[in-house]
Amino acid sequence: MSDFMEDYALWRRLPFPVLRRGGNLLRAGENLALIHGDLALADEHVTQVIPFVDEGIFQPSRGDVMGLLEGIISRLERFGEGAATEEREVIDAHYQYAVLLYRIYGEFLRIGAP
Repeated sequence: MSDFMEDYALWRRLPFPVLRRGGNLLRAGENLALIHGDLALADEHVTQVIPFVDEGIFQPSRGDVMGLLEGIISRLERFGEGAATEEREVIDAHYQYAVLLYRIYGEFLRIGAP
């Protein structure tokens, strides 16, 4: 459970990724602002982990959080193909955050399940 707690502590300290100001990144039919919004939604679902860590209350989200995060990760992988250096930083920050959420929520489901 230590990896879970390390990931959890990192997530609680880590700021949510930001979009680059003044530009809307579009590539391969995707809009990074939409991916960013979906990541914010996933982040909100993952907050169900907080009562579990603090009080032992296991109440998973009703939505398919793992599926949502898998989709976000896949979209970011495609979006990042051929990205310029400054775009790459923004995309990588979103990707790393999504992967962290995926690990945390997956472990939450595994540990908390009866």
